[in-house]
Amino acid sequence: MKISLARSALAVIAGAMALAVTPPAPLPPSAWAGENLVVPDGPRANERWDRALGLHCVEIVDALGPDSLENEIAVMKSAQTGFTTVLIISAGHSIDRDPCRMMIVQPTSGALSDFNKEKLQPAIEASPALAKKVRGVTSRSAEGSTATSKQFAGGSLTLAIASSAADLRSKTIKKAFLDEIDEYPDDLDGQGDPIEMVEARQISFLATGDWKRLKISTPTVKGASKIEAAYLAGDQRRWHVACPGCGDRFVFEFDRKHFRFNDEHPYQAHYVTPCCGTIIEGHEKNAVYRAGEYRPTATRPGVGRSYHFCAMSSPLVPWDEIARKFVEANGDPLKLKAFYNLWLGLPYEVRGDAPDHVRLMERRESDMTRGHIPPLGLILVGSADVQMRGIYYEIKAYGPDRQKWIVDAGIIEGETNDPHAGAFLKLAEVYERAWPDAYGGYRRVDAFGVDSGFRSHVVYTWVRGRNGAFALKGLDGWSRPALGTGTAVDIDFNGKRIRNGVHVWGVGTWPLKGAHYDDLRKEGMKAGQERDPSGYCHFGTWLDEVYFRQITSEYLANENFRGRVRRVWKVRAGEENHFLDCTIYNDALADYLGLSRMTTDEWATLASERCAPEVVKRPDLFSPQPLAVQKPNRPDAPPATDGAETGDVDERTASAGGDSFWDEY
Repeated sequence: MKISLARSALAVIAGAMALAVTPPAPLPPSAWAGENLVVPDGPRANERWDRALGLHCVEIVDALGPDSLENEIAVMKSAQTGFTTVLIISAGHSIDRDPCRMMIVQPTSGALSDFNKEKLQPAIEASPALAKKVRGVTSRSAEGSTATSKQFAGGSLTLAIASSAADLRSKTIKKAFLDEIDEYPDDLDGQGDPIEMVEARQISFLATGDWKRLKISTPTVKGASKIEAAYLAGDQRRWHVACPGCGDRFVFEFDRKHFRFNDEHPYQAHYVTPCCGTIIEGHEKNAVYRAGEYRPTATRPGVGRSYHFCAMSSPLVPWDEIARKFVEANGDPLKLKAFYNLWLGLPYEVRGDAPDHVRLMERRESDMTRGHIPPLGLILVGSADVQMRGIYYEIKAYGPDRQKWIVDAGIIEGETNDPHAGAFLKLAEVYERAWPDAYGGYRRVDAFGVDSGFRSHVVYTWVRGRNGAFALKGLDGWSRPALGTGTAVDIDFNGKRIRNGVHVWGVGTWPLKGAHYDDLRKEGMKAGQERDPSGYCHFGTWLDEVYFRQITSEYLANENFRGRVRRVWKVRAGEENHFLDCTIYNDALADYLGLSRMTTDEWATLASERCAPEVVKRPDLFSPQPLAVQKPNRPDAPPATDGAETGDVDERTASAGGDSFWDEY
C-alpha cells in the first residue's frame, strides 16, 4: 500500500522549527500580569494581579514594555499605592517575553532583603510563567540563581543596593528599576551619585534606543527630593477623574476647601468637586477612580513621562484614614512631614530661616526656676556636646502635647581628653543629678546622650556602663529617623577591641532641625494667644543671649553638588551651634522614648505616676511602652541649686540618690 502525505516530512519538521523560534505575539506588560502574575501580598495576595485595583499602574508598566518608545519614567508617589508591583510586573514580563540583563536597586541591604524575601521571590515561585524560567536558588550549577541574582535564559536580574559601589559598577544592563531613590546617598564613598552610576551601566544601549529606566520614590523635602526633581523634569502626569455631576475632569487634592472632614471621629470625609460642587462620599471614591486617567500637566517639547499618584486617589486607602492621620499630626512638624510624604506623595516644605533670637529672648518666663522640672514635664532627657576644652549640656523636659521646657543648660569648662577627669567628671555629676519636680519629688533623666563626633574613644568610655547613656552621632539626610538603630563599636579607651561594647546611635538631625525651627516660630500666651500651642518651647529668664544665638545659628541653604542643587543646613558665619546640637539630640531621645507615639491613656498613666503626691505613688508600677516609669526618688533628696551661674554644677547631686527608670532592669 502506498500512503501519500499532504505535506512532506521536511515541511513538517521545518514548520515545527519555525514555530519554536517564532517570537510570541506582542502582549503588553499589564495584560501579561493579568494572565500570569500571582501577587505575593496586599488585599489580593496569592491571586492573579487585579487590573481593577491597579488601573493607575497600567499606563506606567506598559510604557516600560519593549513595544513602547519611552525610555525613562519617574513616579512620585505616596506609600502603599501598589507601585512595588510595577517593579515586579516589569521584571517578570521581561523574564518571560523580553529576556535581557536587568537591575533593581533598593536603598539599603535591609530593604533589598525584604523586597526579595517578601515580594519578588514569592511572586516568582507562585507564577508558573516565571517559575519555569528562573533557575532555582538551590541549583548547584554556577548558572543557578541566588538571593541577589535571578538567572534565566537570555538574561539576568541583579538586585543591588544604592550604598554599594561594587553593586552599581558590576555589569552592563539594559533595564534599570530604581526604587525609593530619595533614600539614596548623594555621594557614594566619594565615587559619585549612585543614580549616575546606574545610568553609566546603560551607555551601551543608548545607540539602539531600547533601554528602559524607572525611578520611583516617595518624596522627602521640597527642594532636596531626588524624585521631585525627576518629576518636575517630566511632563507631570496626574490621575484625573470625571465629576459625577457635570463630567469635568479634576484631580483629588488634599485641600480643606474641597476635601472636607470632621476634626474628630467620626471623620465623615467626603469631597466637594471644584467644578460644580457635587459631593462625592467616601464609599463612592473607588467608582470615580475607575473612570480616571493620567493627563500631563506640563507638556513641552523633549520631556519624558513623569507621574504623581497619592492616597487621595488610591482605591486601597479610605478617605477617613487620610483625615485621621492629618488630625493626629496635630501640627507636629515631623508628623506633618510624614503625612505629606507617605500619604500625599508630596515633598514637605521646610522653612530654613531661623527665628530671630532677640524675639525668642523676649518671651522668656520669669516663673521658671532653673533646675526645676515643670508640672507637665513628664519626660526628662539630657544631652552634651563635647569640645576640646569644655562640654556644652542641656536638660530638657517634655509634656503630652510636645510642649518643651529648658530645665538647665550650661558650659562645663575643663579638659576633655580623659573620661574620668576634667569636664567629663563634672558631666557625670549632671548625668547623676536628681532634679526636683513640682510635686516634692526628685527625678533623674530618663536618657542622656553625648555627641561622639569629637574625642570618640573618650565618649565611648564615659558612656560604657552608664544606664540610659547614649553615644550619639549626627547624620545628614532628609530620610533619616530621629534615632536610628545602634551600631556596635568595639574599641575601648586604650584602643583595644572588645566584644559587646558601646553602641553608637545615629541621629537624623536634618528633619529634627526643621521641626525645631517650626516649633520655635509658634506663638503662645506671652504673645497674647489664648493658650500655648502644641510643640511650644518655654525658656527661663536665666538663659542668656549666647544660648539663644546658638539654638538659631543654622539656616537651610541651597548647595550645588555634582551638578545638582540640594538643601543642606549650614552654620551662619561667626556663630556656634553647640546648644543647637544639644537640643536636637534631646528631641531625638524624647522621640525614642515615645514622645510622638504615646497614646492619651499612656500619657495619663505616666502623669499619675510622676505627678501624684509621694504618699500615693506606687514604686512597682510601670507606664505602658515605650516609656517605662521611673521609680520615685527618695523624698529626702536635696533640692537643686536655684539661679546657679552657667556652667556651675551642684556638688551635692552626685550623691543625691534617685534611681532612673533604667535601673529597674
